[in-house]
Amino acid sequence: MTNENPVSGPTDDGIPGRDHVDLNRRRRTDSALAARFNAFADLECAPGGSGMSVNSPTYALLSRYVAVRGPLLALARECRLGQPIPNLLFAAVKRLVADTPDAPLGHHYRRAAEGAAPARGLAYEFDAFCRSHAHRIAELVRTRNVQTNEVGRCSHLMPAFCVIARETGRDLALIDIGAGAGLNLLWNRFDYRYSNGAAFGSGRSPVRIACESRGEMPPLPSSFPEVSFSAGVDLNPIDLADDEQYRWLEALIWPEHADRTALLASAREVWLQQPPRVEAGDALERLPDLVAEAPADAALCVFHCHALNQFPVQARESFAGLLRAAAQSRPLFHISSEGERLEATRLEGGRSTRLLSVLRSAHGRWIQW
Repeated sequence: MTNENPVSGPTDDGIPGRDHVDLNRRRRTDSALAARFNAFADLECAPGGSGMSVNSPTYALLSRYVAVRGPLLALARECRLGQPIPNLLFAAVKRLVADTPDAPLGHHYRRAAEGAAPARGLAYEFDAFCRSHAHRIAELVRTRNVQTNEVGRCSHLMPAFCVIARETGRDLALIDIGAGAGLNLLWNRFDYRYSNGAAFGSGRSPVRIACESRGEMPPLPSSFPEVSFSAGVDLNPIDLADDEQYRWLEALIWPEHADRTALLASAREVWLQQPPRVEAGDALERLPDLVAEAPADAALCVFHCHALNQFPVQARESFAGLLRAAAQSRPLFHISSEGERLEATRLEGGRSTRLLSVLRSAHGRWIQW
């Protein structure tokens, strides 16, 4: 369930999807879809210090182009309910480009991965590719999810876990909500390097996460805390042993972000050695059982990264209620990485104590202590 879209709130700005086709197609007007693509370009693709922006000149240009092209908006109209529409459309196109490497659009994407600015003809080639592959694109956006598993986010999850371990002096019990493939559950098998010179990990992991550290990092233990329980839950767990599921994850990575593609490939190596436990199911239904299963003497941590923005409002309220209920019988640590901020909070009885609150980029490139 994890999501590429870092904006907190309804992932498609309240524009419904295909579940009730006739009604929802009327609501998904060209003007509403155009506004969504323009907002995507302005808020999520632009460079800058915002935690929501992940910088893609390619998708910024294409978003503004889609916003004024009726046939492309018609393709976007096919996206599933609750999905971030621009992300899903662009991922579908990128997935098909990977199968047709000689397509001119593939040349543009490869240039972007090498750091080049968008070249003349990008929008034309995108339009031409979409016209040639409209049927397959429509099939993908009707059936696939924007379900990323961004490994770089461990750059801010790891410090949160270590702060909790330091606070409690206990092993950790981890429950990942919207876990995807469960890559974030493997955080203690990765290496970390921060721009302030801080380094963590064995130094031998194929996954090397680099992060710009802004401000004063809190004191962290020199070795990772022990994890005595680790489980994730997702409506549709990702099996990284399945090449097509892996290639869809690759397609969800934006053209400029070659470093993220390389990080995903390295994380897959670690995953294949010992896959984490990720259960299929609704988090609201599975969470109480997982909480009950977690060792009573461990520091129980429930965490999620850009997952709640796919929860309806009522489901978010129910999720918060489940956390409060669980905290009546034992301390519970809630790590929420949504929108522009990560927050780690201790819940116990009716009390709530914030342990950590940081600004960070959506993909873990920087963290502001």
